[in-house]
Amino acid sequence: MAKYNTYQKNKDLPRPTLHPVWRGIGLVINIISPIISLAAAIVVVDIGKTQSWPFLASMSGKVIFSPVFYQIPWIGNVARWLSTIPYLQAITLFFVIFLLLFSSVFALINAILYRMIGPPRYTPLDEPAPRVKTKRYTR
Repeated sequence: MAKYNTYQKNKDLPRPTLHPVWRGIGLVINIISPIISLAAAIVVVDIGKTQSWPFLASMSGKVIFSPVFYQIPWIGNVARWLSTIPYLQAITLFFVIFLLLFSSVFALINAILYRMIGPPRYTPLDEPAPRVKTKRYTR
């Protein structure tokens, strides 16, 4: 017999499952936020063109890739298509900014909602941290 033979795992405890709502929030964060960011970037660049923002003038040209990219069959087609898009640098810049902004806002909302209506912090096997007040040591 082993020294700790009396220890048994409690297999009757229910295993927490993931609610489908949290999968929907993951869909919003991972798929819909880049789409919203791209749309917002295109709208901001269009507004910047009509308002004649000075920094958009430096990003107004078309992107020209290295000749190596045009020689590779599939990448060449993509490079030719990308080089026809005006203001691609500005759209990419605003896309990254909006993607960081929207993803962080969605993640913050997700964390707040999960904390409010998610599963409890401690399971039946856990115990909260002890709150011990110690006396101050004086000599």
